[in-house]
Amino acid sequence: MALVYCGESKVGPAEIVVVIPGGLRARLRPEFAFEFLAFACFLGAIAEEDAHGLQERIGAALGETEREDSLVFSLGTGKCSMDGDLQLSQCVETVALAMS
Repeated sequence: MALVYCGESKVGPAEIVVVIPGGLRARLRPEFAFEFLAFACFLGAIAEEDAHGLQERIGAALGETEREDSLVFSLGTGKCSMDGDLQLSQCVETVALAMS
């Protein structure tokens, strides 16, 4: 898991990135989606009312892919100005590649 911040932001991360390598998916806890989103809520990255829908989507992604496939989940928090979207996307991509 990586937390990506914009500049000197003290409000919270601009993006939360989780990389699950295919070789480790068999060891993934069944509560992964819940725990990941609970942490995101704790950080103020997402609202609690949004967590349930996201949990279902993460569960679906885990269920619809092969266990050997690596997965990347990225939550945009909206805590970065819209002017930096391209730079933020490039940063998140670099972080995800470095983690996999």
